[in-house]
Amino acid sequence: MTTTWTQTSDGHYMRAIGANEHFIKFVGDRAHPAGREQWSVTVTATMKIPDTISTIKYAEILRDAWKLLRFEHPNIASTAEEPEGFGAVLHYVVPNAAELDDWLSETLSIVEDSSLSPEDVIATLKPQKFVSLHFLPHHSQIILHTAHWRIDGYGAFYLLNAFFYAIKEILDNNGLPSLPWGNETARLVASLETALDLPEEDTQDVIDAARQYINTQILMKDSIGIPYIGDVNQKPGGTRSVTMEIAQDLTDSLEVASKQHGVGLFSACHAALAAIHFSSSSTPSNAIQHYGSTIRLNMRPYLLPPYNTSAGACSIYTGGYRLQVPSTQSFIDTAKQYWREYEEGVSEIFLRSRRQFALIILEGLRKGVPVANPPPSNIDISIVDNAEAILSSTLNTKAGPLEILNVNLGIETLTRQPYLFLWKFRGKLNLSLWYNEKYQDRKVALEALKSICQALTRGLGLKTQSE
Repeated sequence: MTTTWTQTSDGHYMRAIGANEHFIKFVGDRAHPAGREQWSVTVTATMKIPDTISTIKYAEILRDAWKLLRFEHPNIASTAEEPEGFGAVLHYVVPNAAELDDWLSETLSIVEDSSLSPEDVIATLKPQKFVSLHFLPHHSQIILHTAHWRIDGYGAFYLLNAFFYAIKEILDNNGLPSLPWGNETARLVASLETALDLPEEDTQDVIDAARQYINTQILMKDSIGIPYIGDVNQKPGGTRSVTMEIAQDLTDSLEVASKQHGVGLFSACHAALAAIHFSSSSTPSNAIQHYGSTIRLNMRPYLLPPYNTSAGACSIYTGGYRLQVPSTQSFIDTAKQYWREYEEGVSEIFLRSRRQFALIILEGLRKGVPVANPPPSNIDISIVDNAEAILSSTLNTKAGPLEILNVNLGIETLTRQPYLFLWKFRGKLNLSLWYNEKYQDRKVALEALKSICQALTRGLGLKTQSE
């Protein structure tokens, strides 16, 4: 089947799933029997609504805005299946009024229980076939949740911003405008391979490059990690997160200091993450240790239009490879090493190898991967380096200002490896550490964030608050 969206019957569209989508979907789906989904993506926002809007009225506005978001980004309502004897395919069906209401009921929930925190809700989220929206009126917070095969961190912020604008449109128009359902299919997004305009056949040099990128996985095997609870038989629980927001004046100082050292702020943050792994180790200090992590890269600037814009929100357009740094290297040298990778990592061969990278990994996963013993527990990292360009903080509406006060972003983890997410919003550096509650606890996670901030500040030559 073609990877281009094709109408197969009245109102029904299909395309083959892309190789990268399929690889990520395979990883996520393996946890479905346990009611979980590895790497599912969650983005949250605490919103300040106009004073003239009641909570009850706001819930109605969200329902209309959710319908409008589907019209603008129909992939939030696409589904995936793997029919017997066929490759995996994606479906989209243009809804009639009843089907739209059914979809709304299935995907939008209002959490009335005020005793539940956003963390509690996220920890219990189950796999769903659509993107889902959860509104917590007592916290003025919304949660968007979906499988990773259909979105990445950049896309999650793009989608959140689109929903923010959909709310504004509902407020400005006093309700949902008339929508010409069927026209939304023009906005169904392409797979990464199509958006990169990759040739149908890959040459041997591309296949060789893909294998080289895959072989970097071994750099994670001997990586130093952080402590975890339980033994190899301990089953995972829910995913939780802790966050830290750095004041704007300190964020500015950190950015200036990073620039003076010839690196970016996020590369310095990555070096700080490496540093806390080395400092927490019980291995003698004269022994060389290594920290492995992912260089995760955004390919959106290299895609065909319109996928290189917010129109490509609901797809996975990131990729990466592993990198290892030694404990003997200085903080600044480590930051410079990360900086070079982030600046130069998206090469022509990196882009051309994306299909083969996914196909080869998928083939290996289907054959079965031996379980590591002991399991890795290094903190991995993901960065959205232009969040402030993607996500608006305030929109003016007819009813008054609509604000996003703060956001959170992360993925579900069913392993002993936590994930650190970084972005800037409202001029402030944000750090969010996502971990599984059965392998780490909140106290350990908070201490890790504090240690990262201290290592960052010291590494750049600034004084910490305790100094």
